[in-house]
Amino acid sequence: MNTIETQNNTQWFSKFSLSSLAIVGAINTALFVILPLLPFNLSKFILPAGFLALALSVLFSIGFSIYWHKKEKKGTSNSIKYISWLSTILRYWIAFLLLDFGFQKIFEVNFNYSYHINDSLASALTGQELTWKYYGYSYGLALILASFQIIGSILLLFKRTILLGITILLPVLLNIVLINIFYSIGFITLFTSILITLGLVNLMLQQKVDIIHFFNLYKNTLPSIGTNFSRSIARILCILIPLLFVIYYNNSVHLSKKYFGKWKVESMTRNGKLISENEWQKDTLAWKTIYIEERGKMFLCPNPYLYVDSTSIFMKYHYDDKKQNFEVISYEKNPKNPDTIAVDISNFNEKSMQWKMIFYKDTIQMNLKKVNPN
Repeated sequence: MNTIETQNNTQWFSKFSLSSLAIVGAINTALFVILPLLPFNLSKFILPAGFLALALSVLFSIGFSIYWHKKEKKGTSNSIKYISWLSTILRYWIAFLLLDFGFQKIFEVNFNYSYHINDSLASALTGQELTWKYYGYSYGLALILASFQIIGSILLLFKRTILLGITILLPVLLNIVLINIFYSIGFITLFTSILITLGLVNLMLQQKVDIIHFFNLYKNTLPSIGTNFSRSIARILCILIPLLFVIYYNNSVHLSKKYFGKWKVESMTRNGKLISENEWQKDTLAWKTIYIEERGKMFLCPNPYLYVDSTSIFMKYHYDDKKQNFEVISYEKNPKNPDTIAVDISNFNEKSMQWKMIFYKDTIQMNLKKVNPN
């Protein structure tokens, strides 16, 4: 039996939440469609008009929910009818918006190619631009996201498949909300995504009796293996072993944490000869920047302005905490039989250090300075 049908009375907040989500969401959807169609000379009125309409819809929701609650207490209200109407409005505006977003991805309106973003450095991109570039990189991924949104929205339009539609859409929307929050996508986008998510949660809670019944009905009937004690130990080990492994690995990796970062090559000598400032333009082994990363990765780059993969050298390194030096593994000449190179580190502090190593029979000495040290 549906949750709605089992409740003769509901709390005022339940009425307000359903009313506000249905009405505010419907107004927000109408604004989403209408406002972009207005003439350009009216653009300065778009935001004020939109916020005014949303504010009025919130006030109307409060008033309507109070009116509904009082009528229900007097026994003169058909709450099931109100819930049915508001839930239908809620389902339809959610489906409308998500179908629009889904079709935008298919026709490459959403996450379409951006020329200025493509020519920008990743470090210079805003959270919104970075998200756009990431999701716009793969049209296949955009199609998959669109499929979830479209299929889930269509299922939401039919009473028999509401729960299945919610099951498909809710994880997608939760992910979108988190992206919108932590990547600073924009207030209006964030507001809309939160509104949709809360709407789906509200619709799901209306089905809570059916959901609980489903999980009670379809419990795992396979026989248990082992004793209660052995199962408890297995569960604890399943949690502890990955945790301890990551702690050990993290501790091992962070022994060399003080070296992590971007290091500018202030000066470099090869076999006692000072490498000129502009030598990097014709000699890819005249490094200007060294990137020392986690997980034993190191990149030696000749370009002082940006990292260029085609001219840089990738190496793996092993840090000896006792000797305070690196063993660098170079795959440049023979990937199957890499060279192991000892790097002597001297005069190290948080901002600078000196390196000495023999690289392919050349004695290399470098003075390094950390860029933007923390």
